[in-house]
Amino acid sequence: MKLTVPVQDLLDGLRKVLSVVSSRSTIPILSNVLLTADEGSLSLTTTDLEVSIRTNMTAMVEEQGETTLPAKTLGQIVSSLPNGDVLLQTDENRTTTIDCNRAHFSIMGMNPSEFPRDGDFQEDLQLTLSRTYLGKTLRKISYATSSDQTRYILNGILLSVKEGSFTCVATDGRRLAMVEKSMAGAEPSMDGDAVLPAKAVTELQKLLDGEGDVTVRISDSRAAFEMAETSVTTKLVEGNYPNYRQVIPGSFERSVSIPRESFSEVLNRVSVVLADSGASVKFELESGLLELSASSSEIGEAKEP
Repeated sequence: MKLTVPVQDLLDGLRKVLSVVSSRSTIPILSNVLLTADEGSLSLTTTDLEVSIRTNMTAMVEEQGETTLPAKTLGQIVSSLPNGDVLLQTDENRTTTIDCNRAHFSIMGMNPSEFPRDGDFQEDLQLTLSRTYLGKTLRKISYATSSDQTRYILNGILLSVKEGSFTCVATDGRRLAMVEKSMAGAEPSMDGDAVLPAKAVTELQKLLDGEGDVTVRISDSRAAFEMAETSVTTKLVEGNYPNYRQVIPGSFERSVSIPRESFSEVLNRVSVVLADSGASVKFELESGLLELSASSSEIGEAKEP
């Protein structure tokens, strides 16, 4: 393998894939990044066997091939290089040399045949969404997921397509957050559910910024999120997500409309006196006035109309 690529492009690509790599893995190859050089392009792939990320970039490829290199070490090397182009060459002993200006490195790699490959899968459901929309949606609701590892399905986020609507749901059994979007023109047969694991949600939130669309492909055990230059493939959480709709009231005795930003500011202020996340803020509504109050024996109390 022999190729030349701009340092900044390689660094940007590594930043997209490195967070999947675990320093505590007992499988050595999972600490590596797979580099694949094809005609005119270089791809980087990492995996922890649950979530895989692959990103592509333009490169001047003289010899096609692939290798795996220690991911964290490669990231440290590339981040230390000056601006310009970097030359990567891999010999028959799987040693890769990295040359940029006067800097020279030589790194031992591992056999790329040992690197786990996801392979393609036949989706049961496919839809296309705005990257910005999906990223914002995941950020809006992810706070409501559970951190209790004994309730693994609640650690994730439900993606549901039913009757022409796309719904994202997160709950820890106490809080529930939901965002719903109408999908005009959706086929009736295009229905299905998928629960994304927490790590996949975290990685997607990092990668969904930017213009363009993301194609979502879902099977009974995996999901893929494909963007112009980057794709994320993840295993799905097994099991049935709780029936969240049955806990949403069909009607309410009272309703109030208030400016969102003002409400958020007041809520943040009175929450300062709360000693732990399990404490509550009291809402009192009368005569056209909403008052928020909170108290704790350790700190004190606060209220604001």
